[in-house]
Amino acid sequence: MKKTIARNALLAASLLVTPISCVHAQQDSTISDKEISVLDFHELGYPPLALQTRTQGVVVVRTRLDNEGKVVEAVAISGSELLIPASVANAKKWQFQPNARRVAVIVYNFRLSYAAKCKSTGSFFTLEAPNFATIIDCARTIAD
Repeated sequence: MKKTIARNALLAASLLVTPISCVHAQQDSTISDKEISVLDFHELGYPPLALQTRTQGVVVVRTRLDNEGKVVEAVAISGSELLIPASVANAKKWQFQPNARRVAVIVYNFRLSYAAKCKSTGSFFTLEAPNFATIIDCARTIAD
C-alpha cells in the first residue's frame, strides 16, 4: 500500500513538472524566420531619454501570441535599459500570422545619424522582413 501511494505521488509530481519544463524548453528554443510573418505593426519613435543621452543599440523582444497572432506578452531578452520600455510597449501592439508555437521575436535597431544629409530632425521607422525594425533619428549635433 505504501509503495502504491509513493509511486502515485511520484507520478503526480512528474506530471506537474513536465509541462513546466516543456514550456521552459520552448522559450529557449530557436525561432526560425519562417515562423515569423508580420500582419500589422506600429511605428516607434526614438525614446526621448535615449535620444537625449545619445543611446544607441539593439533590443530583442520575444513575444507570446494568442490564436489570432496578437501579442499577449512581450519580454525583452537583451538591450539597453533606456530602449527596452518603449520596445516592449511597441511590441504589444503588433500582430503576426499565427504559428504553431505562438511565438515571435522582434529586433529593434536604434541608431542616431549626424549626417549632413539629414535635412530635418525626427525619427524614421523602417521594417525589414521578417522582424527587423530600424529606428533612426537625425539628431542635431551639439554645435547646432
